[in-house]
Amino acid sequence: MKQNLLKSLEKKNPLLAFQFLTADNKERKLSDFPLPKNETEALYVIGLGPKSWQKKIMEWLEEEKNRKVYLIIDSPYYLNDLSLELLEHPQLKIGNTAIAFAWDHLYKPWELIGGTQDKEEELATAILGVELTLALYRDFGVPEISNVITNLKKGDGSRKGNALAGKFQNIPAIICGAGPSLEKSLDLLKEVGDRALIFGGGSALGPLSRGNIPIHFTVALDPEPPPERFFRQTYFEVPLFYQNQVASSLLSCHHGPKLCIGESGSFPLEKWLVEDLGLPTSDVGWNVSTFATSIATLMGCNPIYFVGMDLSVSKKGSYASGVEGKDERKNPITLTDRFGDSVTTRPDFLMAKKWLEDFSESHMETTFINASEGGLPLEGIPYGKIDFYQGTFDLFSKLHQEVLKAPLLQLETVREKLEVLDQSLTNVQKTLVEYVEGLSQDKNVILYECELDEEIFFQSHLLPIWEIWKHLLQNEEVIQAMENPMLEKKLQEILFYQQLTEKFVHERNL
Repeated sequence: MKQNLLKSLEKKNPLLAFQFLTADNKERKLSDFPLPKNETEALYVIGLGPKSWQKKIMEWLEEEKNRKVYLIIDSPYYLNDLSLELLEHPQLKIGNTAIAFAWDHLYKPWELIGGTQDKEEELATAILGVELTLALYRDFGVPEISNVITNLKKGDGSRKGNALAGKFQNIPAIICGAGPSLEKSLDLLKEVGDRALIFGGGSALGPLSRGNIPIHFTVALDPEPPPERFFRQTYFEVPLFYQNQVASSLLSCHHGPKLCIGESGSFPLEKWLVEDLGLPTSDVGWNVSTFATSIATLMGCNPIYFVGMDLSVSKKGSYASGVEGKDERKNPITLTDRFGDSVTTRPDFLMAKKWLEDFSESHMETTFINASEGGLPLEGIPYGKIDFYQGTFDLFSKLHQEVLKAPLLQLETVREKLEVLDQSLTNVQKTLVEYVEGLSQDKNVILYECELDEEIFFQSHLLPIWEIWKHLLQNEEVIQAMENPMLEKKLQEILFYQQLTEKFVHERNL
């Protein structure tokens, strides 16, 4: 029996098979775990239940073929009590860490049994991160890269935003979110004047405009903003911080100073295009509020206050009144707000919350204060009122001087690289046509693979995008339905490259 268990472990997880050889044979009392909910499709189990529980789990798996169990063995002594039937079940995977399986059940309801609350939060963060990563590449990076190219081609008047690093040391900053509680802070924001820098962006700009709030900086990040929400505002002359993937239509409508803050690190092709501009890769989080927080910290602002940072949906809605357009996004996660009331939140809100908490912890030299009048609590960031006793700083004059000192972007090398990219697109498109013909005729296609490897468009865009999408396009169910998996997987991959290249070429020719 032990030998059979070892052979099965070697097939599913060689590392656990090695640990099994060194595990002691003492009997252990195993926890009688509960059974999963009916709607659960991906069940994570940390540890192991007794044989009676294992039998019930196999029955649960048999009820639905789309169910999976991810058995996380965090100690080798469990292995002696693992039933061979469960181990060999085709719907069970076994490993040492839960996070390794996050790509395996995209957008399916999951559940954790046997783990602590910290483990569940860690796993939830990992799964949300994976799903939001796929959402980032939902259009294969075409809108983002198109914006990057357009913004760079028209970016002669833009300046290096990182040149403002440290220029506003110990000057307070206020980051305005667009939550419903923002309305309660509008009267206070009118009194700020030169006593703190006010940052606004995205959905918050509408309510701030209607409240006649004199903000100091706007921030923009969204590659595809709803026009009715982002263009009906009055801050087109205010200095704007942006990253290159922001909607080119939004950037072209802005008439004030434009300050570019590096590249996001999400797209290798963008990194290659801008690597000579002297703009560092910047982790700016998940939305304009986290973006503004990273900028204010870069500039040396202290303390940094948050208002309207609800990051949740209550009976009052997702946003402050004055935000144009209806929010169609679902809010599937139920949590408790600062007042103990039940609210819902979206994955992107939840990841922004996590980012802000981690960011404040890693920047202990800066004081962060949550002055929002509602919403989710930010762990490690205390609630407090905005303190105006630091004095005045003649901020509008100072920011005007510092913005004018910031060097303009030098885009000569970018234009040269865009020519290289155009030629690479042509080469890749031609090679892929030959590649597909070679596959259909069972020709040797190694030559075509070598030709693709030499192309910047393939290496810096097609290949990274495929590394994300292959998890969805070539999951176990898809591969099991193939008659010739080796050939069909390669053909599917090449057709993916071909369709994405044609879509990119079409976008470039518009």
